[in-house]
Amino acid sequence: MQVPARSRSSLFEVIASGCIATYLFFTVTWLSPEGELRTRLLDPIKNVWMFWGLDQNWRLFSPVIKDINFHTVAVITFEDGYRLSWELPRMKRLNYLDRFRDEKYRKWCVDSLPWPDYKEFWPDFARYVGRKFYNKANKPVSVALQLYWIEIPKPDLKANGELVAAGALPEHTHMNTVFFYQYQAEDLP
Repeated sequence: MQVPARSRSSLFEVIASGCIATYLFFTVTWLSPEGELRTRLLDPIKNVWMFWGLDQNWRLFSPVIKDINFHTVAVITFEDGYRLSWELPRMKRLNYLDRFRDEKYRKWCVDSLPWPDYKEFWPDFARYVGRKFYNKANKPVSVALQLYWIEIPKPDLKANGELVAAGALPEHTHMNTVFFYQYQAEDLP
């Protein structure tokens, strides 16, 4: 038995409408405030949703403005106890060409890596660092990612009425160890 053309068209419209309604429902849910119901609704579809890039946020229109100045440092410890500090890119210390070249890398390793939302990258980052600084005679045994920071002072005028220059802001004096990774034999070459 053959389905009439009008029936096939109606079936397609129902399926398409269902897909659109489902997408809109999950998008509105995704954009809603954190809560138990939101978590329960999104957990079953989160991996598929993220894989297809369907996640949404309002950061373009209302970014979370940071209230701290910070930078990250990886501290690698070797078998003989030697420690090496590897500072990830800091834009204010680079020339314009290097800033342009390293911006995406900085965005990942400074704006994303030290925060808990990106903790799934920590072991891979640790392995990358271990392989980057691998020395057969003195192998790395651990790495710690450290976040140095200081609160940004409120805008304040100098006595002559000028604002404080960015270069005159205080150095990053607070430190948190974001994560610590002990290398296994399979992590290194």
